Amino acid sequence: MVDKADAAEARGDEWVPGQSLDRLLKLPLPPPRICIRPWWFPVQELRNPLVFYLEAWLTDVIFGADRARIPEIEWMSQALLLVDIVDSGKLAEITVFGRPRVQNRVKSLLLNMASWHREHRARAEKMKQLEEFLKAAATGAQTPQHPVP
Repeated sequence: MVDKADAAEARGDEWVPGQSLDRLLKLPLPPPRICIRPWWFPVQELRNPLVFYLEAWLTDVIFGADRARIPEIEWMSQALLLVDIVDSGKLAEITVFGRPRVQNRVKSLLLNMASWHREHRARAEKMKQLEEFLKAAATGAQTPQHPVP
């Protein structure tokens, strides 16, 4: 069954603000961002977080696009992580809660992973350039070349 707003839109009638509000109300809500301290994490370790920054594309690669790997990393490292995109989506602020030794270990681990992914991306770009060069050279070699007298 078609409601009045959809019928008006199908006819090309004028836009009515209520239409977009109705659509927004019908959309599913995004999952709430609830930060609950896990039972295994002591509350006194929330006082002095360690904050550092990475490129946003690296956080998508390391933690997953939907940040699905964060709970696993938290559980294995016994530290809490907050990852927020800042600076117009170019940088990600990573906050690590835990004992200082654990914070430094997690930071080191994440920076090493970031370095590996940067190198891997650079290698992939170089390989792509090399493939393009070789393809261009192969097509150029098939055309007959005239010897210079």
